[in-house]
Amino acid sequence: MKQKIRVICIILAVMLAAACLPLKSHAMIIDKRTWKGFVYTGFDDECDKSEIKLEILNYKGTKREVTIPTEIDGMKVKVVWSLSKAKNLRTLHIPNGVEVHRALADAPKLKKITISKSNKRYSVKNNALLNKKGTVLMGYPGGYSTLKMPDSVTKIAGGAYFSKFKKIKVGKNLKTIGYNAFLENNGLETLVLDKKVQYIGTRAFSDCKKLKKVVLGKRVKRIGYGTFDQCDKLEAIYIYNKKCKICTDRYFQTIPDGATIYGWKDSTAQKYAEKFHLQFVELKE
Repeated sequence: MKQKIRVICIILAVMLAAACLPLKSHAMIIDKRTWKGFVYTGFDDECDKSEIKLEILNYKGTKREVTIPTEIDGMKVKVVWSLSKAKNLRTLHIPNGVEVHRALADAPKLKKITISKSNKRYSVKNNALLNKKGTVLMGYPGGYSTLKMPDSVTKIAGGAYFSKFKKIKVGKNLKTIGYNAFLENNGLETLVLDKKVQYIGTRAFSDCKKLKKVVLGKRVKRIGYGTFDQCDKLEAIYIYNKKCKICTDRYFQTIPDGATIYGWKDSTAQKYAEKFHLQFVELKE
């Protein structure tokens, strides 16, 4: 009997302690709303608006020059995902604390970008959005057909999704191209990666439907998983590094079936071609 009473007392004590805890409101997803042309969403905890992080989904306004808001209705803006609906946008001002790099290439007529002097995340050079040190290419305005990266750039950020540019002018010091950097680019037909380029990330050029020719210089050490997967029109890929590592994956083709590989005798390029039954043409000195 004493044991039962003891158990009941413990249960009552736990229930009393739980009742004394402060109540927390349930978080709710904010439905899509529009503010001065910006379409946004976020999480509303019905408690402290200053803690809510908003995500701008697009801009449907008609202005040619726009400054991204740092907050809307007392709620802080965290990221801008796309600017594909910004049909008239030519100039974009980026404040401190807002992430935007993936959205720039979506804006069909965007030519100029600026950042606030207090911006701790980004720097801008020749209208290219870079990290603070100027070494990583984060974004590029979609109003240009050619992507011209500054020579200070050593890396293209992963997930950049530069999907519209027809030409790429590689900087003198570029070494690394991040994953998905040019995923689903429907403008690029010829790709030349020479100078100091060494590493190409996973699916960096996957689904580039117009890509026909690829030239990879002597310094390219690694071609990532599925780099040219679903590049159905790729006819020729030249691999000048005899020991270039060509990663393979069970789900994605690194080099598509229809492509002819040009490489040196007894090179990793030849071994890859033989393994996957691709046509191989030996390069001559």
